Amino acid sequence: MKPDPEAIVNECFPNVEAKIARAGGSMLCGWQLWEWPHVLVEAEFHAVWLSPEGEMVDITPKPHGETRILFVPDERRRYDGMVVDNVRMPLRDDQVIRHFIRVSEAIVRVMNRGERASQYGHVSVPAHEIEPLLQVQNLLGQSLGLGLRDHDPCLCRSGGKYKRCHGRRLELMFGL
Repeated sequence: MKPDPEAIVNECFPNVEAKIARAGGSMLCGWQLWEWPHVLVEAEFHAVWLSPEGEMVDITPKPHGETRILFVPDERRRYDGMVVDNVRMPLRDDQVIRHFIRVSEAIVRVMNRGERASQYGHVSVPAHEIEPLLQVQNLLGQSLGLGLRDHDPCLCRSGGKYKRCHGRRLELMFGL
């Protein structure tokens, strides 16, 4: 990784396009992979700069200062200006993880509805569309971060197990 001083965090496609305009080379698309231990593996559609000499360089700074990533080139994929959702695979059979994945997918659908699908950077979304999903994702993320599973007490402190409390509500609310 060699973050470019002019690159913007999490904006690989515009970063690589700007680098190509300044220094030549080309864009190589593929998947940036990471693991949330005991929870999931996630692949994010990503681009690196292919220098004129053929060196693959990830020029996009990472939000948490990561210095290494796993990048898998996918020459079948091209960036066409539209957002591609991440691919998430659970590492165990657990309702909390499945719900976290489904809610994450629902957030991407809302963020990319209509003309928003081709926007990068700050995307304006009506609060009533996105806030309930973000709140649920936050609750699920906290639960997973604490190591809670579907048979453990719900993080909302109702006293019930997740699968019978928020788990059941999410099943009904989102048709999960």
